[in-house]
Amino acid sequence: MELLMPGLGLIFWMTVSFGFVLLILKKYAWKPILNVLNKREKELAKSFSDAKRIEYEMSQLATIKTTKIAEAEKIHDQIIAKAKEEAESIVAQARERAREEARIIAEKSDELIENYKKAAILELKSQLSTLSMDIAEKIINEEFSDRDRNVRYVNKLLNSVAEN
Repeated sequence: MELLMPGLGLIFWMTVSFGFVLLILKKYAWKPILNVLNKREKELAKSFSDAKRIEYEMSQLATIKTTKIAEAEKIHDQIIAKAKEEAESIVAQARERAREEARIIAEKSDELIENYKKAAILELKSQLSTLSMDIAEKIINEEFSDRDRNVRYVNKLLNSVAEN
């Protein structure tokens, strides 16, 4: 029954032993344990505040990233629009140059045709005058005695001129 009801001496010595251990712990171990706990608490508080700060900075960076992406897209759209305008301008200039060159070529070809036409007319006049002279010479050389013969000869010459 001693286990269920300890004696007074046992309680006394256990209390003294406990008090002695408590004094030793208070003198040598209590302060280092509290210092370690305080240090750990400060580190946790610092880590928590750093985490909050990093979270805030990350949200700021996300906002900046979104802004920069929007600016980049705007610049991209402006560059594309400018490139399209320049391409249209270059195409319009090329068309205008092609029209001008076609007009110049047409004018030169008209001028060349006109020159060929004038040359052909001059050649035709020259041949006609030569032919007329030949006809006149042949008519004069031919005897005028027979009038029917002269008319047939003139018709024959005119037919040969018409064939040429």
